[in-house]
Amino acid sequence: MRYKINEFSKMTAIPKSTLRYYDRERLLIPSLRDQENGYRYYDEIDFKRANQLTLLRNSEFSISEIKEVLYGLEEEADLAYYLIEKKAFILEEIYEKERLMKKIDQMITLSETGDCEQEYVVKTQTKPMQRVITRTCTCPFDEMGPEVNCLYEAAKEAVSGELFTSQQELLNEKIQYEIGIPVSRMIESKAVKNEIFPEMTGIQTLHYGDYQEIGQAYKVLIDYAEQHQLQTNFAFISTFIKGSGKKFKGNQAKYITEIFLPINYSGGSNNEI
Repeated sequence: MRYKINEFSKMTAIPKSTLRYYDRERLLIPSLRDQENGYRYYDEIDFKRANQLTLLRNSEFSISEIKEVLYGLEEEADLAYYLIEKKAFILEEIYEKERLMKKIDQMITLSETGDCEQEYVVKTQTKPMQRVITRTCTCPFDEMGPEVNCLYEAAKEAVSGELFTSQQELLNEKIQYEIGIPVSRMIESKAVKNEIFPEMTGIQTLHYGDYQEIGQAYKVLIDYAEQHQLQTNFAFISTFIKGSGKKFKGNQAKYITEIFLPINYSGGSNNEI
């Protein structure tokens, strides 16, 4: 059977203007076109393709995505693989939107409560030499759970101190940093890097609460170093005295993070072993 565009439009619930657009975009080309009058005629194969198009459009596939899917389809069963991938993309978007909503809620709360800035106390501190294991990260502090698990799984009973981050730098619009934990012995694992941090003297302050406003603590130490003409390469070390667990985040308002800024010390002198 062949169907004129009026009939095919009713059968598929696709407006005639959309069918003409699909034809121009080569998404749904009529099986026959009358060379004399230009009339379009559709058949059963076109009907199946139209149903696939409708399914993809209702699943919020873009036109470019639909073209890619239809080009890659060899049999109808292949469509399920594309739908599963699309579902994964949507879940990822939902996760990102939820993160954004959480940040907005936090900013609204701060705005409504008129929450004042923390008062940071700067102290001089000397950290003893210590053996550590590290991994390189680019994820936000509140999403580094898998990296933390990797460190603890490698160290096991050799853990001898609190989780920390160090050597922050901007890389491709993301903050790259090392995450690590002190250990009592060398760890034999390809998943981590063994280092020895030398004794370091520097200035230190404590940040209370979640990590959204932790930049203020860095600013306080930078200002202090500038005002007192201290030599530093700004290789901050942030130690999570109380923070997120391996699985649960808990009450982020009660987090405690120590920010340490070494002075008269070059971060490049760490010894990798």
